[in-house]
Amino acid sequence: MILKDKTQTSSASIKLDAGIKQEHDVAFYLRRAYKNRDNVMVLNDLRIEHDGESAQIDHLIVYTYGFIVVESKSIRGEVKVNEYGEWTRSYQGKWSGMPSPIKQAELQLKLLKQYLCANAEKVIGKFLGIQQGLGARCYDVFCAISSDTVIDRANAPKDIADKWVKSEFITDVLDKKMNFKKFYNVVGKICDTRPPFNQQELNNVCQFLLGNTPQHQSTIDIGPHVVWPLPSNISTSSKAQSGKAPALVNNSVVPTVTSARQFNTNSITLQCKHCGDCSSLTTQSGRYGYYVQCGACGRNTPLKQPCPSCNSQRTKISKRRELYQLLCSDCDKSFSIVH
Repeated sequence: MILKDKTQTSSASIKLDAGIKQEHDVAFYLRRAYKNRDNVMVLNDLRIEHDGESAQIDHLIVYTYGFIVVESKSIRGEVKVNEYGEWTRSYQGKWSGMPSPIKQAELQLKLLKQYLCANAEKVIGKFLGIQQGLGARCYDVFCAISSDTVIDRANAPKDIADKWVKSEFITDVLDKKMNFKKFYNVVGKICDTRPPFNQQELNNVCQFLLGNTPQHQSTIDIGPHVVWPLPSNISTSSKAQSGKAPALVNNSVVPTVTSARQFNTNSITLQCKHCGDCSSLTTQSGRYGYYVQCGACGRNTPLKQPCPSCNSQRTKISKRRELYQLLCSDCDKSFSIVH
């Protein structure tokens, strides 16, 4: 079941647009596979905050036995991972290092687990008067890479090589990892020692994740609309089989927008780093870049900051008309800046 769909977004950067397109491709495959499944919940673009840290998760799968974080990664050319788990990629014939998206997803999963375990009493109830825990559930990560990427797994450690797949195979590896036993496999069900969620608990977990952290999605006009096509290896005939309007999935419209000029996007709400005020900030430009001046205390706060998703310092500010965006060079994500 799709509880939070991937929102239609665009950016002023071709590189970032490729990353957004990749996330839409993965969301498409997840929707095709799980939109009618009550034991598999999909939450795209999920933001969580805990203990002063935050993480933006591309795709979270919540299922009967646990949680799976899927990181989308747009890579053009070839990608290799050596025996130490270090990633390199080629672009226009030149090789360079890159951050591991598997490590990035593992950091997101770690924060998610800490967040859930710290709020167990709010997430899951008691059994025979004893508070149940969440630490023993299954927690896994995968990285979904662009379908046109050339992957070299020859020297990659097996535990890493098994976690990165091309987009069109993502649901295959998820099904294998979730490992639901067939109803007639009585022996398999008996031998399965994984602690399960019942349907009500599964719903409670997802409601908690969606309801306890602001998802920072605002509607803004960013210029000419962008319509993401189906993944390149999916024929257009499958798209037009029904001839029906976009379907509603849990009150969320499947994002096959064809005429809208308004899009939802991840955003960062600014506040003065000196006094904490966020209601009287004025955007300025200086020799060191863009910043906001606080009307309450008169001091300045730079717009440039670490990436909310991967915490990378390799970010920059882009301005288009009156819209400011934070662009991350490492995870290829963009965040509109709201103040």
